Amino acid sequence: MMNTKRLADYIHRNGVKSAYYAIRQRLSDNRADKAYDREMKSCVIDEAKLKRQKETRFPYEPLISILVPTYKPENKYFREMLRSVKAQTYPKYELLLGNGGGISENTNAALSEAKGDYIALLDQDDFIEPEALYRIVLEINMGAKLIYTDEDKYDTEQDRYLRAFKKPDFDMELLLSNNYVCHFLTVERKLVNDVGGFRSEYDGAQDHDLVLRCAEKLGRREIGHVSRVLYHWRIHGGSTAGDPSEKSYAHTAGKRAIEDYLKRNGKHGTVIETEHRGFYRIEYDAGSGDGRVASSETSGKAEYELHLGQGIRPRRKGQEEELRAYLEANPDVGAIGGRVIDRRGRIMSSGYARDEDGCIAPCYIGQDYRLSGEFHMASLRREVDIISNQCVMLRPELESCRSGDSAKMCKRIRHKGYRIVVDPQTVYIKK
Repeated sequence: MMNTKRLADYIHRNGVKSAYYAIRQRLSDNRADKAYDREMKSCVIDEAKLKRQKETRFPYEPLISILVPTYKPENKYFREMLRSVKAQTYPKYELLLGNGGGISENTNAALSEAKGDYIALLDQDDFIEPEALYRIVLEINMGAKLIYTDEDKYDTEQDRYLRAFKKPDFDMELLLSNNYVCHFLTVERKLVNDVGGFRSEYDGAQDHDLVLRCAEKLGRREIGHVSRVLYHWRIHGGSTAGDPSEKSYAHTAGKRAIEDYLKRNGKHGTVIETEHRGFYRIEYDAGSGDGRVASSETSGKAEYELHLGQGIRPRRKGQEEELRAYLEANPDVGAIGGRVIDRRGRIMSSGYARDEDGCIAPCYIGQDYRLSGEFHMASLRREVDIISNQCVMLRPELESCRSGDSAKMCKRIRHKGYRIVVDPQTVYIKK
């Protein structure tokens, strides 16, 4: 369950009704946590696999500088962090500690002494799996300049692991909603220096700010995702992992980092924090052009036309304008759609995306749309592989891609080089 402090904070900001659904979500999360903890504690170390990794030689074997900003570390946890680094199967690394200032200042101090081709970021009380660097170097040898891994949390007081965050491959939409990339982050050192390193004015969200600035400079193939839990984020008294509401300055810094991204890229919109701490939504300003929205059921075409299936109606006014404003602000997105629910509030359509097994699967189908999903991912804009042709807005130049087959329509759109996005906050009801 939510602890009392977090629940009171949530009710104060969002009201009792919203808190009811947050509690329902948390009950579901608790069941997943217990199952994951049992799984983790039953794991057996595969010594033969680790031995093979130690003996592996890569075509390119970069030196990796592990940067650890420190501030009054607790001895026990600090030693466990050091042991996890020492246990790495990939041997070409150096460990640099930075202290004496704020988190960005300390990280920059370590960065200034780094000799590695890549830098990896590790917190003073967290720990990594023995194969973490090995897996990252695999991605580097495939051309990645920014790499992140899956992660989980470890509750020190209760000696339990909390369910893993199985992240999607790189998705700028999600990154503009939350720093889902987070741990274990590794970036080419030259790239970090080129974008200006860590900025102290974003302390608390300095990693989010850095990833946004680096990702702008990279192609999709240069961002690697290791779909393995290689980083363990420790929960203890006062940690952000344990109670994000204790570091409200970090949430403010995250909001400013996204606002700065919009300014750098000439986009106009308002960044708001959602009901969940540390999660954001961009409300894009409508463009100055005369692009209007019309339903496909009305006569006449419009520059941006919303195509709705029979019996599908918007849940609230203004949703079509939100979709249009989004497309105007994001010219690389070819189609955007909303979430379709039935009369009982169950999700009928929210896009299709690849699951952790690489298969295309429906997103959150059958779930109550008022629940935010694991790690609140169900409530955020995200890229998808397929979106329903029963609730979609296309760019005018892509109207020819429309098809009675949603998969075929989306394949045509992607073939032309466009992304496809779903916005779960624009909800449509199937009568």
